[in-house]
Amino acid sequence: MAAATVLAMGLAPGIAVAHGGPGHGDSDHSADWRNNDDQRRLVRILRHVTDDYRWLENAEADGYQKITECIEHPGGAMGFHYAKQELIDDKTRARKPEVLVYMPNEDGRYKLVAAEFISTAAERPSLAGLDFEDGPFPGSYALHAWVWRDNPDGMFAAYNPDLSCPK
Repeated sequence: MAAATVLAMGLAPGIAVAHGGPGHGDSDHSADWRNNDDQRRLVRILRHVTDDYRWLENAEADGYQKITECIEHPGGAMGFHYAKQELIDDKTRARKPEVLVYMPNEDGRYKLVAAEFISTAAERPSLAGLDFEDGPFPGSYALHAWVWRDNPDGMFAAYNPDLSCPK
């Protein structure tokens, strides 16, 4: 339960800058990931394992719970974060993203836009040749993958400049 509290506090909008911001994700602009076999494989895996979660109801039924309101900073947004608490640990499993990120569509229904890995490993992890960024709470690391929404800043950037939080 303490991890859930820390995670919820750490992902609060006022602290979201720790997740990224200027200077983060600069190496994965555009479609560079398409030229890397490991990253292409990771995207395929994530699309496969999250396909049923594109509708929020399915993710909630499988134990993902809302941990933040919409996170935004000047120049972009992440969205609403839903975590499966028992997955948040020091391991990184491509087939089990700890967090799913949603944004409402034009009809107001929440749709999956990204998956996020969160790790509490002692050292900064990497996956498919991508180093995780500093995470949402002390002692954590994070990596976003915009597998269901195009991101002009790159597949693995923290924020998406094409998104803004609903008012």
